Amino acid sequence: MTKQIRLIGEHPDNTHPFGKWLAVNDLPDSDSKCHRELTESTAVDDDLIEWMARKIINHHYTQFRIDRLKEKYRSLGFTKYAEQHRKLPIADKVKKGNATEILLTDYIQTAQKKEFIKVFKLKYNPNVDQAIKGDDTLMVDLFEENENEKIKIYLGESKFRKTPSKAVIADIAGSLSKDTLPLSYTFLVEEIAKTDESLARKLDDYIVQDIKDRGDLIYAGLLLSNTDTSEKVETHLSSDNPNLVFISVGIDEPEEFIKAVFEKAEELISNPDLL
Repeated sequence: MTKQIRLIGEHPDNTHPFGKWLAVNDLPDSDSKCHRELTESTAVDDDLIEWMARKIINHHYTQFRIDRLKEKYRSLGFTKYAEQHRKLPIADKVKKGNATEILLTDYIQTAQKKEFIKVFKLKYNPNVDQAIKGDDTLMVDLFEENENEKIKIYLGESKFRKTPSKAVIADIAGSLSKDTLPLSYTFLVEEIAKTDESLARKLDDYIVQDIKDRGDLIYAGLLLSNTDTSEKVETHLSSDNPNLVFISVGIDEPEEFIKAVFEKAEELISNPDLL
């Protein structure tokens, strides 16, 4: 078992969109590097674009808002109503940032074959064209093992770049250093309490530093960029964090991918009966 598998799980097989689209290579780890390389094994197609577009919508819109859009569909002024309640960003930089956050969140859950406790923070952004503050990815796995309750936290940082660079690799690794703790754990607990106070109380009883000291705070960095990404990461990645996996996603046309995904998401929102 590679260190990458031990920390974040196995890459999905080709029955899942991630496994069909991306091939995996867990490169040999060292004291300063643990790198999972993901490269395109098939070209981006319409099915992948729609799958990712639906992920984008799911992370940005509450079910309440989707239901209301459906109610207003075909009504006079629907376009104005939809614009008033817009949750998808227009700003290109925010689109790229949000998409990479979503990729990282869903990739880790897919690799772990389970849904984690999390908050879709993008649904709560009061200004959709500005990046929201806080952890890019924060998820909690609360489970039983040998009749004992256990907890793991997954903390992630993700970036998009048209071309990869030493600086962005260092930025991701630096933000996930061995001393880094989640910024948004209290926010997560407070949001969970709105719908499940019992679960929130359980989460609130845990001390994040204690979880980290037990080795159960797992870190994941992700860089989405062009086909040079893996080589750049392998050359420049250096981290003091033994619990960090750096995921490089190198694809042919990363900007076109993000553009197509958001165009499809906008199309679906404009025809909410399709959702």
